[in-house]
Amino acid sequence: MELPAPPKAVAVEVVATQPTEADGAAIAHLSARDQKTLAEVAYVVKIRFESMPEATSRGWALYVNDFRIPKYWAYKEGIFFKVFDAQFFQDHRGQSLRFSENGVDFVDTGLRLAPPGALEDLTELPRQDDLLK
Repeated sequence: MELPAPPKAVAVEVVATQPTEADGAAIAHLSARDQKTLAEVAYVVKIRFESMPEATSRGWALYVNDFRIPKYWAYKEGIFFKVFDAQFFQDHRGQSLRFSENGVDFVDTGLRLAPPGALEDLTELPRQDDLLK
């Protein structure tokens, strides 16, 4: 069975948001594991599609260059994933967002990862529910 073509990605946006309760637990775990303090921020990386593809039993894995994004979710205009350590954006700055069915053959979206804007006030971050409407 041939996999349908990957979705056509047309835009990428990185938004710093208020972490959910589950995000807070993940931030605490990563802080303890890596022995460094992470900000109470969930960076949402939104990838907007030209149109949403049909759901299938087989899907495309998302990569930032050669790093596989372990989990992503759908929202009405595309997909998104979360980042809890801002160092991720430095480590992958300017790298290509790509899809792969098998981890060997890649389809480049033509989009590149950019760092989030500077954070000035953590109390003014948007809620994820509002961002992903």
